[in-house]
Amino acid sequence: MSNYRIETTGTAQIRHKDTSEVFELTSDELDWEPVFGHERDMGRETLWNATVDHPELGELRWEFSEYPEGFKNAESNKMGGHEVLQNFDISFGFEPEEPDEPLDAMEFDSDAAAEEMREWFLSRYEDPAKSLPYVSAEGGYQWINGGPYDALEILGEQFENEYGLELVEKVAKSIVDESGIWDWSPVLGSDFYGEDLTDLDQATLLQKSLPYSEELVINQATGAFDIVPVPITNQVLLEATLGQISDALDDILSSPSNGLNEDALEVRRLQRTLDRYRNDPQRVEMDLTSVHGSLVNKIASEELPPSDENNALVTALREGAQGIRATYPSVAENREILSKQALLELSDEDQKTISDAAPLLEAITEGTLKEQIQEDIRYLTQELPDQVHLLPGVTREDALLPGKDEKVRLFSRVSKMFIQLKSSDQIVDKIRSSSGYKALEIFAVFGSLISLFLTLLL
Repeated sequence: MSNYRIETTGTAQIRHKDTSEVFELTSDELDWEPVFGHERDMGRETLWNATVDHPELGELRWEFSEYPEGFKNAESNKMGGHEVLQNFDISFGFEPEEPDEPLDAMEFDSDAAAEEMREWFLSRYEDPAKSLPYVSAEGGYQWINGGPYDALEILGEQFENEYGLELVEKVAKSIVDESGIWDWSPVLGSDFYGEDLTDLDQATLLQKSLPYSEELVINQATGAFDIVPVPITNQVLLEATLGQISDALDDILSSPSNGLNEDALEVRRLQRTLDRYRNDPQRVEMDLTSVHGSLVNKIASEELPPSDENNALVTALREGAQGIRATYPSVAENREILSKQALLELSDEDQKTISDAAPLLEAITEGTLKEQIQEDIRYLTQELPDQVHLLPGVTREDALLPGKDEKVRLFSRVSKMFIQLKSSDQIVDKIRSSSGYKALEIFAVFGSLISLFLTLLL
């Protein structure tokens, strides 16, 4: 048997972007590490990274992907704007492995080994019904976290050399027989993806778990981020939906006995949606769903009366959100995924982390994105903590806990921006020039937010 190893030979010559001085680096300065990996059709794809902290050039990073095993794909080198005059030669070589110890020479407790394998597998893989959306029209479970995975295949890769195929097969069969599950989904978290998840790994996980249908765009002059909404495919339906909600809202406000007025949070949010975001189906669906959940809770807890006008608005919100999902498949898929997520509440410390990040997020965004991030941060850190918590069991299936969609919106956008920033030194340089925030400050703030978001999610 043999192992693949990365062979780096030759020298690299880098010209300084400001002084034009040429520096030479030797291949022994590169120490390759795997930073991210996921399964694909022909096996595992791995992203390799080697970083050099040069006293004159700063941080220099070499990256490439390996897929399938032993094959090097496109390099993506981050030189901080410096010019590469000559690069290293990077390839895969082979080295022999020590022969495995014969299985019959091993001694182990088969019962203890079987229990070890069971615990290891069940801590890392789960019934897809626990976390994955199920869409009949798309063929069943949507494997957003990778998979499906086979118990025998996974256990064999991990334990066959240690305990032998016969015992591995026995354990895999017992797991399948007891659970009735053939196809497994990974449990998100460091145990599955590795002990040392990078911020980029975490951002990628969040993007899989918290989808949001819009396009992130970048101002090429300043590096600031903005958004482009989902294109409207049925203007007539969307306008009819919003018109029905507007009429229902007017009916409620015409009588003080309904318990809502112009200053009520739900009213302000709906009016903002009607005024500003009527051309953004994803935003409209989230706002209708969120306000629907809040009203249902308040009526159930008798904070609001079950008047005809209040019930009419609840119905209009539910039917409007469902109509948008029926018209926009990506929005419907997002809701399917989000309905499976259980986000923890924000602690005082969490709220402070978000508040502290607000100046940076405002500085590197513009237009609609800047406005909506300001709204969501204000809601999560100021308005949400003052609300009464939901009573258990009073919301409809498509209603969400207060603040859930705002968290999802903020988490998803921060993750998308971070992935873009990590992929382009030029964007970071433009943001530094336009806002004054340095790279270390930017990545420190984003890192703290992403770690927080993943903690709330997982």
